[in-house]
Amino acid sequence: MSTTRWAVVVSEVLAPWVLAAVMPVLIAAATTTPLWRGVLTGLLVTLVCAVVPYAVVAVGVRRGRYEDHHVRNREDRPKLMAMVAGLTVLTAGLLVLIDASPASLILLGLMTSCALVGFAVSRFWKISLHAMVATASAVVVVGFFPVWFPVLLAVPLVALARVRVQAHSPAQVVAGTGVGAVLATVAVVLATR
Repeated sequence: MSTTRWAVVVSEVLAPWVLAAVMPVLIAAATTTPLWRGVLTGLLVTLVCAVVPYAVVAVGVRRGRYEDHHVRNREDRPKLMAMVAGLTVLTAGLLVLIDASPASLILLGLMTSCALVGFAVSRFWKISLHAMVATASAVVVVGFFPVWFPVLLAVPLVALARVRVQAHSPAQVVAGTGVGAVLATVAVVLATR
C-alpha cells in the first residue's frame, strides 16, 4: 500500500458520517431492552443524523457545490454543521416521544455538541472533524465497554491520516482530538452515573 493510500482508507472508514451512523445503533442497542427496540432507535438516529446529511453533501458534490464529500473548504462547513445540529435537535424530540434510553439522548447531545463546535470554529479556522468525532466515538465506546480500550488506538491513527492526506495541520487534529475527548468524557459521565 502506498505511503498515502492507508491514510485515505482510514479517512474514509473512520469518517465522521460513518461513525455517526454506527455509534447510535451501538449505544442504543447496548442500553435498551429489548435489543430490537434499541437497534430501531439507533437506526432512526442514524437515518436522520448521518444518512440525511451525507445525502445532502453527496448531492452538493454532484452539483459542484462541494469539492468532495469531506467538505474541505472551511467556508462551506458552517451551514452543514448548522443543518446537522438542527437535525440532532429534531431527532432528540423524536427520541423523547418514543421514550429512548437516556444514553441515546446523551449520545445525541454529544453529536449536537460536536456539530455546534464544528459550526462555531469553522467560521474562522478548520478544526479536524474527523479527529473530533473519532476521539468522541472512541471515548464513548470505552466508557460503555472498558474492555474495548484498544479502539483508542484509532484516535492517533485518524489524526495522523488527516495530516498525511494534507487535509489538516497537526494543530487542527490536536484541537479536534482535544474537543472530542472533553465532550465525550462529559457525555460518558452523564450517561453512566
